[in-house]
Amino acid sequence: MKILLVITKSEIGGAQVFVLNLARALQQAGLYVEVAAGEGNFLFEELQKHNISYHYLNSLKRDFSVLNSFYFIFDLHRLLKRNNYDIVHLNSSNTLFGAISTYLLKKKPRTLFTFHGLSLLDKNYKTSRTIKFLAKVYFRFFLQFVDKTVFVSKLNFDESNESGFIRNIEVIYNGLDEKEMSFLCKDEARKYFCDKCGTDFSDSFLIGSTGRLAYQKNYEFLINNFSLIKEKIPEAKIIIIGEGPNYDMFSKKICTLGIANDFFLVGPIKESYRYIKAFDVFTLPSRYEGLSISLIEAIFADIPILASDVGGNSEIVGNGSNQLFRLDDPIDYVLKLLEIHKDRNRFIESNSKLKGNFSIDKMVRSYRKLYEIMVG
Repeated sequence: MKILLVITKSEIGGAQVFVLNLARALQQAGLYVEVAAGEGNFLFEELQKHNISYHYLNSLKRDFSVLNSFYFIFDLHRLLKRNNYDIVHLNSSNTLFGAISTYLLKKKPRTLFTFHGLSLLDKNYKTSRTIKFLAKVYFRFFLQFVDKTVFVSKLNFDESNESGFIRNIEVIYNGLDEKEMSFLCKDEARKYFCDKCGTDFSDSFLIGSTGRLAYQKNYEFLINNFSLIKEKIPEAKIIIIGEGPNYDMFSKKICTLGIANDFFLVGPIKESYRYIKAFDVFTLPSRYEGLSISLIEAIFADIPILASDVGGNSEIVGNGSNQLFRLDDPIDYVLKLLEIHKDRNRFIESNSKLKGNFSIDKMVRSYRKLYEIMVG
């Protein structure tokens, strides 16, 4: 079986980690797999390490453009004609145009699309009704050319299923390979951040996160409410790993609020999961999520979590774990944070039982079975 995985960009991100892990595991299972992606270095460099073939598609961009979209349809169609793929697995909203590329072929491969989150369709995505309507029309049209649709979160699945326009749906949780994860111990990871930030974190209560500095991740919530956190936990400091369009805005606001000695944006770090044992708690204040890779990494790192109660976050930590807070509610956030501050070990023990839900083996078995059914 010959499989092509397609993702918009090759930069560091959760969906890219998913594609990398899936490609590696499929290869190890004896399947032939290739990857196509747009700009960025992270994914291509990692694929090269594992001798997995990849294709750079200049037409794949994060920002929507009608011209680029038509170019991508042509670009992917040309790639598919040169290679006899059995499965084309699309992995982001902009790649969904690729369903047309497969439809135009005489010998059509089977096409699968994975929703890594609902994005514009999510109830917590604040935009005009017109934009929401157009997004629904977009998915309704292009999904008719897709043979199978996968959601990484049951909540996203349920919300979409109610709309009735998405057919042939499966839910497959994201998975990680614990054997391949090499974490630095807490002291080593803290030293790394001490050196990077020029600050002594040895006596700090370190709140950390990994994510794109963009609308979805809602990091302005932490910036705006840091004074309240500091009031209740004076030794609190925050580190956010990642890059994105809001970096300059966040940096300016951190300086304006006078919290630059306690709140650090450290930029992107390759294999950032290796350093997260430095954190006393891993936080994710997102407005919407699919099934966050970074939260699953925190589970495997044995770190307590405090995440907004959106998307698949409750499916990772469980509704009754006290590791979820109401979206954009600073009082609820601080109350839950204080619980973790008082007894971290209780949360660590609870989370250690969840690892089996998110194993790479479980995820790959599910996708492989799906591919085999689709090919027949």
